[in-house]
Amino acid sequence: MEPTKKVQVLLLDDDDDLREGMKWMFETVDLPMQGFANFESFKSRLDEYVGSDAELCLLLDLRMPDMSGLEVFEWLKRSGYSLDRLPVIFLTGHGDISTAVEAVKNGAFDFYEKPTTDQRLIERVKQALQKSGEYLVNLEVLKQWSERIDRLSPREREVMFLVAKGKLNKVIASELDISMRTVEVHRANVFDKLKVRSAAELATLLSRLSDRLGFDQLAGLE
Repeated sequence: MEPTKKVQVLLLDDDDDLREGMKWMFETVDLPMQGFANFESFKSRLDEYVGSDAELCLLLDLRMPDMSGLEVFEWLKRSGYSLDRLPVIFLTGHGDISTAVEAVKNGAFDFYEKPTTDQRLIERVKQALQKSGEYLVNLEVLKQWSERIDRLSPREREVMFLVAKGKLNKVIASELDISMRTVEVHRANVFDKLKVRSAAELATLLSRLSDRLGFDQLAGLE
């Protein structure tokens, strides 16, 4: 029997009745939901949820009195929160649909017009949770690759980065002041330890690691 996945639906909406109704709706289909009435209460708990191993989805009211949903959305992006880790579904009134459509173009997962207590929203939230789960899986894989790189020798790491930049063995040998044979040995060791088959595959791997894990040494890699 497979272990039950951890999931968490977050709702930021100032309407008390809507939060209560949505909480009941989601929990009847075994999707735990945590509601927040304002941005500050949401912000105070956000890192706790993002740092957990739960699949996440944020339902975000477009119109709120203190800070609009759009402003919250832009804050999330500016603050470096991944919209793959925390997919955002906007809840909007009829007059705000064009704004919600624009938000989707800018990275939001979807939007739904209020009232939203129907099966379509539940299914879309499940899809957003799945996306968040895929992000976590990919992140774990990348962390494993990072650990493999950490086990490379300092010289192997030097060769690895130069190979990933597309430099030929003779150029690497000249830059590092070592023989071509030594470069070939280090290159073969890197490929074997990282389980890659080409310089292009290595460059792709390191680029993904740079995007997700912030390797400073990978600056400039495509």
